[in-house]
Amino acid sequence: MKDRPAGQELAITEIAGHATFTPTSVTAWYRLPEVRWAFRPDAEREALISAIAEQYSGMAGYRLHLRRTTRPFAADQWARTVDENTPNPLPNVPGALSWGDHLVNAQQHLHQVRLAEGETYLGISFSRRTLFDTLGEKFGHLFHRGTKVSERDRIARATEQFDEVLNAYGVRARRATSHELEWLIFRSVALGMDPPDLLSPVANGVWEPGDILALTEHIERYRTPYGSTVKLVNRLTGEERHVAVMTVGRMEDLEIPERHEPWLHFHERAPWPMEISSRLDVLGPGEAFRNLEHRLRMIRSQQHDYDEHSMDAPPELERLAKRALVVGDEMTTGMATDAARVHGWHRLAVAADTREECLERARKIIQLYNRDLRVSLQHPKNQDWLAREYIPGEPVANTGYLRRMPVRLFAAAVPQAASTVGDRRGDLIGRTAGTSRRPVFFDLHFPMEVRERSGLAVFVAEPGGGKSTLMGSLGYLAARRGVQVTLLDPSGPLARLCEMPELKPYSKVLNLTGSEPGTLAPYALIPTPKREHWDNSPESDREFEIALSNARAERRMLVQDICSMLVPPQVAREANTARLLRHAARQVPAEETSTLDDIVKCLQGQDHDASELAALLLDTAEMPLARLFFGSPPGDMLTDDSILTVITMAGLRLPDLNIEREYWSAEESLAVPMLHTAHRLAVRRSYGGDINRRKMVGLDEAHFMEGWRSGRSFLVRMARDSRKWNLAALVASQNPTDILGLDVQNLVSSVFVGRIAEDPDIAAEALRMLRVPRDVGYEQTLASLSETDISGSSRLPYREFIMRDVDGRVQRVRADVSYIPKLLEYLDTTPGGRQAAERASNVTTPNAGPTGSQMGLTTS
Repeated sequence: MKDRPAGQELAITEIAGHATFTPTSVTAWYRLPEVRWAFRPDAEREALISAIAEQYSGMAGYRLHLRRTTRPFAADQWARTVDENTPNPLPNVPGALSWGDHLVNAQQHLHQVRLAEGETYLGISFSRRTLFDTLGEKFGHLFHRGTKVSERDRIARATEQFDEVLNAYGVRARRATSHELEWLIFRSVALGMDPPDLLSPVANGVWEPGDILALTEHIERYRTPYGSTVKLVNRLTGEERHVAVMTVGRMEDLEIPERHEPWLHFHERAPWPMEISSRLDVLGPGEAFRNLEHRLRMIRSQQHDYDEHSMDAPPELERLAKRALVVGDEMTTGMATDAARVHGWHRLAVAADTREECLERARKIIQLYNRDLRVSLQHPKNQDWLAREYIPGEPVANTGYLRRMPVRLFAAAVPQAASTVGDRRGDLIGRTAGTSRRPVFFDLHFPMEVRERSGLAVFVAEPGGGKSTLMGSLGYLAARRGVQVTLLDPSGPLARLCEMPELKPYSKVLNLTGSEPGTLAPYALIPTPKREHWDNSPESDREFEIALSNARAERRMLVQDICSMLVPPQVAREANTARLLRHAARQVPAEETSTLDDIVKCLQGQDHDASELAALLLDTAEMPLARLFFGSPPGDMLTDDSILTVITMAGLRLPDLNIEREYWSAEESLAVPMLHTAHRLAVRRSYGGDINRRKMVGLDEAHFMEGWRSGRSFLVRMARDSRKWNLAALVASQNPTDILGLDVQNLVSSVFVGRIAEDPDIAAEALRMLRVPRDVGYEQTLASLSETDISGSSRLPYREFIMRDVDGRVQRVRADVSYIPKLLEYLDTTPGGRQAAERASNVTTPNAGPTGSQMGLTTS
């Protein structure tokens, strides 16, 4: 009795490596990596489009199948990576959120917001199989063999040529793996459906005809000839999805990149994943010109018919004829890339749980393309045929809506444009908010441990932009991973982090306004280098001696600046004052054990002017806050081992730097040297332990460091030492010029810029810090960040930033740490905001979801 053959549902008969076989053709598949698009100069974008166009024109004579699909973000793999990269997480506290629960909450949040990653594949049908090849394949199946060796050798020689073209700058494609092809086919068969828990464990890359059935038999398709959607049902899980396929119709000329986004990337603005399929034929210069001549003859023939009947020809015919002549001239006189043409069909598919929701999504996408790109999307009949067109190897559904365009316009579609920023091993801090939605992860120590770069990260925003809350969130996340965290928050709200149950046993708040005398003694704030931090070599001996000399020089510089801040501004501006302080600093040993009292004694033993300067310093020392600078620091001040330390100056009034020092109050005058030394104290704590231990320092109000020599040298030294000491240094300010003025731009690894809407000059400086073009419209992007609806009275539940990561990628991101219970309530710096959140939490049920104030960052 003859065995029943397997029910073949696909045109594909075999998969071998990166090639798929049908009875009549072979297609080689390539994976296109994502390319950076947002915030790049137009010249770089133009160069990218030209390179891609040249590569596509090199495919003349072949049929291409471009597929853009999505893969749900693998939250479990990310959590496993974070856990493996956290050797010593913060010990669990009974009754508080554990480390494991923290990772579970983050994974659940990623699943709830349904973030996905895009993948782009390009298939090239490069070989028409002969009857001999087909018969040889069928004969081989009788003996359980696949394609003939001779045919595979011919395919291998052809793919080597495509490798050479596609691996170059532009698409930078590589051969797709068998697992990637399996994913692509499953995603094409089951459009928009949840992926299986496990794909095939076999990695040999060969699928025979009987194996192909495994890619389709789990999915049942229900359709009607005139239905508006296709219903797909997974017969194993019961999942049901409705799919609507749209096709690109008429479209106006697009100015990419000057005015418009890439037209096959534009759909990613939608908050749900979509699928793209483009089938196209690339015409070389000769074939394209022949096709154009044929069209021109048709136009002339129609004009002649009108003339024979003594009728006026429609003006559209003459316009088309002139356009054809212009295009023909470009093709004959321009480069080969200008002459190549692409004829193809472009489909977009949306999926939803119900037919009504699917049609509503399709309607919104049609409106989006029509309004912003002037591209007409059509929703044709025969939806099942169109849906099958996504599957590799299947034929084109119909020849309607054929789009003819220059190869450069298709190259400007750039479906592989990326919105990725951050790294894949850091904590979840939000998602991108530009043309697509991708999760954003940020590892504070990735620049030092992997990229071998500086650990300096800068935060800039107007008041209320969210920079302090974001810094506090990063401090919390770092402390959960066992990183030694020190936060300097002069105003004090970040001190509430130490009240969180999971952090409280390992945290400490240091309020400088109530600290012991000598806490901010300037000599002790600069650590002495230790010989064990260098190798045993003559070169290291010299480097160690240089480090010792630099530390002593920095102490003298800091002492001179602090003394200048402690005396009246009229005295500080005198040239004689600088001379006397410089002489005294040279006389006193520049070691950690020295104090400002030694400077006073040195001045008292000199001439009359020096004695008067010493008397002014002693007058200042009588003030309670000024005693922080005189004497020696407490013994345990520099050896604190708390995981989280928050340094505050609660109740201290900071001066307005736009007002002359003569008009500052006594308290405001002392605030400036306190801030200078408090910054030093925060960093000094990081130099007291293991050089390889992960450390983080967050410094707010950095603009007070500008204008003093010691301030600039402090930031430069911190940035340069950050890689050696594995120190993540976060610096926040309201004005980017404060950071740029300190001359540390080349040492900055990451930048977060929040809303800047008041001053276009400040916005331009922020763009300079981000290293993106100025005067091309990005200033308006900064002004639109975290934009509030002025017609309402509710608070904005999130904050947005432009983020530049250590690899130079720039994206608009929306910060979101709402998956951490009550973190945003503790970090709420808005007057009355925390009390309102507590009142709201008292009236919600224990199992209720997050409230509006818990869904994003609050103001800083």
